[in-house]
Amino acid sequence: MNPPRRGSLSADLLLPTLYFVALGAMTWAVRGCSGFGAMDGCVFAGVTWGAGWWYLSRQPAGSPPRPYNSGWVILALTLGIGVSGDRGWMQWPSFFAGHLQTNSPEGKWVPISREYGFIWMFIAGVPWGGLGACALAWCGTHRRLCPRGWLLRIACGVAGAAVGRVLFDHFPDVFLPLHSSLADRYADAAHNPNLRRLFNDNQAAMTHLGVYLGCLAFEAGRWNWRGARLILTVGLVSGAGWAAFQNWTWAAHFWPDARFNFWRCWESSGGISIGLAYGLAFYIANRPGAESEPTPAPAPACGDFRWEKFGAYAGLIFGLGLSTKNGFKGWANIYLGHEEHWNDVGWAVMGPLMLIGIAWAALRRPTRGGGSDPFPNAAGLIWLVLIVQNIIAQFITGPLSSWNEVAFSIYYVLLFCITAVITHHQTEKTRGFAAA
Repeated sequence: MNPPRRGSLSADLLLPTLYFVALGAMTWAVRGCSGFGAMDGCVFAGVTWGAGWWYLSRQPAGSPPRPYNSGWVILALTLGIGVSGDRGWMQWPSFFAGHLQTNSPEGKWVPISREYGFIWMFIAGVPWGGLGACALAWCGTHRRLCPRGWLLRIACGVAGAAVGRVLFDHFPDVFLPLHSSLADRYADAAHNPNLRRLFNDNQAAMTHLGVYLGCLAFEAGRWNWRGARLILTVGLVSGAGWAAFQNWTWAAHFWPDARFNFWRCWESSGGISIGLAYGLAFYIANRPGAESEPTPAPAPACGDFRWEKFGAYAGLIFGLGLSTKNGFKGWANIYLGHEEHWNDVGWAVMGPLMLIGIAWAALRRPTRGGGSDPFPNAAGLIWLVLIVQNIIAQFITGPLSSWNEVAFSIYYVLLFCITAVITHHQTEKTRGFAAA
């Protein structure tokens, strides 16, 4: 009998990258739409990427396992990418036009070099995708940690955030654009509201970058090169993509008379950048059976399967529950108005259901399901995620009397078709896994 194949370029790189890019193109565009934004929108993207990574990591029976195949991946990316959305970035796009806004309602700005736009979009983009990668690196089956190690891992992230904040506070001329010449305006927030927002956005970006670098340093410090490559790849590629797309500020030059939603195009391209980053990381850090890396740990005991299931179901319940609530709020805002009222209604329904669902996941009997597969219903779970998230995308894309909205509705359908074909391919590849 021939030994099981360790993988191929299409299975490990091309298809996963296309998958994550298509998921990012849809979910990050939705991230900036009615009902979403900030952390809510990032949770929408995170649970979708997390479920996709977990499902593509499942291997056929007899094949070497992938090192990042745990059900905890879903919760890790849901929370990691979700937390990355807890900051703004609206002050940087004007840098690409050579403007540093000081009071935009009054049309006041000062000239600034375009290079600042590239610098700060890169700094923002690194942890925007990279914090999810930090959490994902915690889910490896090949380098287990004791409780003391976990405390040190978390402490490194906290220390990185503290260092980032201290550097920002002590070197304002470095981290606040044109601070040396505009110090008096930065100090006068009442008359320069955009500079106050810029201060907050840059401070938050440096704090998140500090967390990212602290987590990266921990993995490198314990010689977990696979985890370090995962974090570094996602961060650098995400940052480079965010800087390169320039918030689509160049679109007005190429299509000066167009009346299209270029801002959502930028959101979608931001998701494409992060999706590309995770696709490359999937190939670099999640290939099965690499000879130079420690082999994955043996299959966990039945109790461990229980907690792996808890991680997967908790991520799905929290991510899909919050996405559904926000999707309802966004739909109501478009067609009914009174968004905050419907947000309260959504919480009244989804909040208790999410708590009940997570409690159910925690109290489930510790059974493996069928055979050696803790997730015999894996195909149903990934289809649930794809269908729910794409329905939400359609519901908050409107009204359909606007051609701009129709264009994005069609765009989402095409992206769903791509992910559906790859999901079906993965299902066929792993058929029989549960019976092994």
